[in-house]
Amino acid sequence: MRLVILIIFCSLFFTSSLQAELNFAISSMISPDETFYLYKDFGKYIEGKIGKKVNPIFRRNYSEVNKLIETGRVDFASICTGALIYLDNKRYVILGVPVVNGKSAYKSFIIVNKKSNIEKLSDLKGKVFAFTDRLSNSGYIYPRYLILKEVGVKPDVFFKKIFFTNSHDKSIYLVNIGLIDGAAVDSLVFDFIEHHEPEKIKNVKIIHKSEDFLAPPFVASAYLSKDLRNKIQNVLLTMHKDSKGKKILEKLKIDKFVEPDYNLLKKVLIMKNYLTKLGYEE
Repeated sequence: MRLVILIIFCSLFFTSSLQAELNFAISSMISPDETFYLYKDFGKYIEGKIGKKVNPIFRRNYSEVNKLIETGRVDFASICTGALIYLDNKRYVILGVPVVNGKSAYKSFIIVNKKSNIEKLSDLKGKVFAFTDRLSNSGYIYPRYLILKEVGVKPDVFFKKIFFTNSHDKSIYLVNIGLIDGAAVDSLVFDFIEHHEPEKIKNVKIIHKSEDFLAPPFVASAYLSKDLRNKIQNVLLTMHKDSKGKKILEKLKIDKFVEPDYNLLKKVLIMKNYLTKLGYEE
């Protein structure tokens, strides 16, 4: 019996360790085409460092990426912070989080069109508003928490109409052209667009900035062998020390990767639990 168990264990270990290819999922916080362009070289870099082919997989819906991680259909992934707290914590390991402008954190921005007379959150009452994804922290969890705390009503009562755009850049675009009145977006995406394509936010103003939350993490599926998890993590945490890796990070506007500050994640959990307690969690 012990021999059978040993054979099964060894089979699973070596199958995982010797797998020829790895699947890398990327939650599309921005449009899929832009995501592919930005992360193409990133995937190739990891591929070269660990000696295994890396297949990028893109999904618009954050819950789809979560399912891929939990079932082991992807080996590692870049996910939204909000999506992380919906993952079964026995099915993943955090490999690292990005540091941008010296901080491993980001904010939720509430944005509106400059041509509107909207100056504060309460001015959005009866307006058309965009969320990004139901598992997004900056684009859904935080703004709902904010509205319930400050206004005391559910968003579907507060706003005239609500849209889900599936990407932060699309939300920004719709506000910029004046098609919708406001949106909740990721500060990292907003800052990236402001730096690279400022014309895309020329009509946008920020009326609210949240406190800091944990930056969107990179995670590995628990099905991936510990050896490969450690190798990928080492690549992430050291790539800023490598000239090629540093160049790729600069393209992504990332300083480096570090281990997570769980206090920044705890803030998101507190908001989620608050929404659940009030019966507003979906």
